[in-house]
Formats: sequence, C-alpha cells, structure tokens
Amino acid sequence: MSGIAGKYFFNKNRYNNNDLEKMMHSIHHRGPDSSGTYKNTRVSLGAQTLHIVDIEHSHHPLYNENRTIILFATGKIYNYKDFIPDLLSKGHVFTTKNDSEVIIHLYEEYGIDFVSQLNGMFAFCLYDINSDTMFIARDRVGIKPMYYHVSHDSLIFCSEIKGIIASDDVVAAEEKDVLGEYLCFRYLANFRTFFSSIHALIPGHYIKITPAGYDLIGFFDRSAYILDDHGQDFVEKINSVLSSSVDRQMLADVQLGAQLSGGVDSSLISSLASKIMPGLNTFTVGFFEKSYDESTFAQLLTRHIPIEYHQIKVDGEEFANNLPQVIWFHDEPLCHANSVHMYLMCRYARQYVKVLLAGEGADELFAGYPRYMICRFGEMYNRLDSRLAWLIKSLLQVFPFRKVKKIVSNLGLSAQELLMWNSCFATKEKVSWLMDTEEVSFKEREKLVSEMWNEQLSLFDNLLLYEQQSYAQPTLMRQDKMSMAASVESRVPFLDNEVLSLANSIPYQYKIRNFTPKHILKKVAEFHVPKKIIYKKKVGFGVPVDQWLKDSHGLGRYLDLLRDVSRNMDGVNSSKVEQLITEHVHSENNHADILWPLVNYAIWKDQFFN
Repeated sequence: MSGIAGKYFFNKNRYNNNDLEKMMHSIHHRGPDSSGTYKNTRVSLGAQTLHIVDIEHSHHPLYNENRTIILFATGKIYNYKDFIPDLLSKGHVFTTKNDSEVIIHLYEEYGIDFVSQLNGMFAFCLYDINSDTMFIARDRVGIKPMYYHVSHDSLIFCSEIKGIIASDDVVAAEEKDVLGEYLCFRYLANFRTFFSSIHALIPGHYIKITPAGYDLIGFFDRSAYILDDHGQDFVEKINSVLSSSVDRQMLADVQLGAQLSGGVDSSLISSLASKIMPGLNTFTVGFFEKSYDESTFAQLLTRHIPIEYHQIKVDGEEFANNLPQVIWFHDEPLCHANSVHMYLMCRYARQYVKVLLAGEGADELFAGYPRYMICRFGEMYNRLDSRLAWLIKSLLQVFPFRKVKKIVSNLGLSAQELLMWNSCFATKEKVSWLMDTEEVSFKEREKLVSEMWNEQLSLFDNLLLYEQQSYAQPTLMRQDKMSMAASVESRVPFLDNEVLSLANSIPYQYKIRNFTPKHILKKVAEFHVPKKIIYKKKVGFGVPVDQWLKDSHGLGRYLDLLRDVSRNMDGVNSSKVEQLITEHVHSENNHADILWPLVNYAIWKDQFFN
C-alpha cells in the first residue's frame, strides 16, 4: 500500500522535478514506512509506502530485469499468484514477493491489456523507458483513488488531490456550478471533483501518455450486468465466493483486523475472517446517543465467534475537534458525517493492526439501503389509474413524517428520475430557494443516468448499476482516505471481482423480497451471524448532526465560519443562510439536511483557498 504521485512532461523544455518532494510530503500519511523516486528528463515519479507484504522488499520503485520498466503502485493484487507460473515459464525473474511485481512482467509479456485480468484494489503508474510511454490505471470498481490534471506541458497525477495542488504547476481553483448538486446529494457524480481541471480517473480505465498527448481508455465495462436466474443455489454460491474473497484478502505479513459496526455486512465479514484467524481484532465506534449506537450488536457478535473486541465512543465535541483535519484528509467537502468516526476508529486501530477488512459495497450490490423502497413505491404508483394515483398522493400528503414526505416527493417521477432523486438529502426546491435560482445544475448526474440506463433491465437492476457508479464512489473514498489518514490499509471483500460478477448476475427479486432489503445476503449471513443482528432495523452509521449543530462547543462552533464564508459562496444567499441557522439553533425547524453540507463546504473553502 502506498500513495503515488508524479508528472509526465509532453514538453521536455518545461521539465521541473523540484516539487516532487512537496507532492510526496502531502501524502506522507499514506505510506510513512519508506519513500522512493524516479526522475529523468521526461518524468518525475514518487511514492510513499506502507509495508504490508514482503516487508523487506516493499520499496518503490519496482523494476523489470533490465530496469527499462518502472512501476509505482498502490493497493493489492489478490490473484497475483495465478500469473506467476506462466511468467516463470516464459523466463521472467522475480526479485520480490510483492504482489505488484506481476504488473511489470505481465506488461512485458502481454502489453497493457493484462490489466483487465487483475483482481484487486489498485492504482498504478508504469513507465516504459524504451517507448517513452506511461500508463496510469485504476481498479474496476474505484476502491483506490487516483486523480490527474492536464496542461499544455504536462500531466500531473496523485493518489490525493492535495498532492496535485502541491505541484508548482497547478494553482488550486474551485470548480464552478457544483454547490447546488452537492447540497442536494452531498457528492458530485460522474467522477468530477470540487477543483477546477482536476479529475478523478474513472474506475476500470487507464490513461496512456506519450510525448504526443494522452488517451483515456476503458478496460472494464461498467454497465456489465448479465442476469442469470439460478434459483435457490444463489445462497450457496454467494457464501462460497464471499468466503474465498475474505480468504484472499487476508494476505498480509503484518497484523490484520476488521471493522465491526454491528450491522450485518461487517458482522458477516468479521465472522468469515474469524474462521481463518481466530482471535481476530475487531474495532467498533459507538455513540453516547443511544438511538445512534449499535455497539451492543457488535458486542453480541463477540459471544458467538472468536474475536477480540475493541471499542471507542465519540461525542459531539471530539467530532467537531477533528472535523477540519478529516476534511483536509478527504480533499473535498464530506459526503458522510461518519467519516470523522471512521478516521478516529482507524487511528485507534493502528495501535493494534496495519490492515482492516470492511463491509463496504454490500448495500450497492445486494440492495441494502431502505431508500431503495422509494423506487419501489414510485414504480407501483406509476402503474396506477390517474384518479387513484391522485387520491393516494393526496392522502399521503396529510402525514407530517419525514420519510412519508420523501416518498410523496418522488411519486410521479419517471424511472430515470427515481434512480437519481431517491438518494437526495435536501430537496431541489430547498436548494433552489437558498440559491435564488431555478437553474441548479444536475446535468452531469442526468448524463450518467442516461448513459448507463439499460432498457433490457428492470428499474431495480438499473438502480443498483447506477448506485455502483455513483453513491458507491464517495463511500469508497471515505473508506480509503480515512483509513490511509491513519496509515491503515483497508480492504473490501464484497468488491472482489468474483463477488461483483456474481452479485450483478442475480435478479433484483432475490435481493429485495416483501420490502425487505438485502434478502438473499441475509440468508447467507444466517450461516454465520446471529439473527438478532441480521434482522434488526438498519441504522446505517448515522450521526446526530442535527443535535450537535446546536452545541456551541461542538459542531455549532462552525456556524460563525459559515456565516462569514457564505458571503462569498457560489450562488448562495447569505441572508437565507442566517435564517436557516437561526431556525435550527432555536429548534423552530430542522435544517441539518442543508446546514451540515454548508458547514463542510465552508471549512473546505477556508482550508484550501484562504
């Protein structure tokens, strides 16, 4: 595991490597164990390395036999051993036991097309001296981050955005017309960032760079979703494939543990891992607010499987103390408030382990979010006679409950609109009011929905495909950046290639049954996890930001900063921000849905641009 950074100069006359150390320093937390660089008159490349496997030889860069191919890589290739016999038979010489070394020899033997055969989480930079060609690649799901900036003279890349803006050649600037989308959804869709001219490399793609320019090339079809109705043997298939994935992902020469939230996904991963490693260290973060705390369910698991249990609790003041640093590590305004808790948990876990397994990805593969039911209601509503539909909507509008209001707001939407709007946090109407405009732009999000929509699939199968390309992305960035901020490698067995392929072959009716989310995965979990955990109400790692915003010693301390920054915030009416703050603090209305992202944006803007 590491963080990588570098520059490729189209124009050698503009070559400058004086800033590489600054770029690497900005991502030192991703790999504090060692660092390495490679420089010539074309490229300036470096890495910070966290030693996990083959510790003695886990240094960057890696070379081929005659040192004409240079590799800097981050992540893990889980199927690397599958390639070694073939490569040895063809005369390749391995100098380490590092899983990343197969990348070099596969490239020598097969060219860049080999990348589609990798099962793992990775981002790498490979430079071929003889052809003066460089490749930057990212795994098919987007587990590991990679960003890039292109100018007339160079292409600059890094595992984190802060590494790019540490370059002498980049001046940080805000992306325009994105705040409205962020306030509604809390992240930007279609692999954009909050920084102008800095892009996230699309998962399942690589960039080929030569002196003549660059090309973005896909190696994995993100729309691949081939249904195959095998009936009841899905439960056994998932159990087998997921067990194998956990086994593969426990490869490490350092201490390994697991995140344990108390929910079904992390409990299932912890249980499977404990069969391989009895006494597995597990880590839970809890709340002092009982309605948000799931630690009792995490503790329940300890009475059924052989694990060591560790727990911390975070209050509103500690949350607020760490929020600015967490936003800095994240590079952008947060999507998830629990990013702070994840960072603090990983920082605590670092005393015991260097690798953590996590349950991320299960919800997007197996339909785990309760909000997916909005699409079910919307689909049923659209089939009704117009008079009956009007009557039902009129009756539902009487109820004051938040969840009912969200369902009503989605009734009458088209199938593609249901995909997009079921995941909003603040309504389009509220954001438009705040920004004094009816022209809040969602064009990139609409473009993503349109491009991935498959008429041959049901609404729900399209929904899960869309979620994997949209909401899963900020979730994975939270997982990566919060763990790496604490110098911990995080692994996600649910997003193994084989699990992904199997999950995307299962029709939605096996995943959602009788309005029960994640039906078939819960059946798998019954082999390993107490039913009391499996069938409890989903809490979803929520955070009581609505309460904490009223605490001047906690999150409320940032409301003054918000007042100041909102005067220069893209399109926002600062007097309306004041109105929202006043009503919320005095408990006249709950505006946490929009104050929380506004506070994030204010802190981010203050950190990166002031």
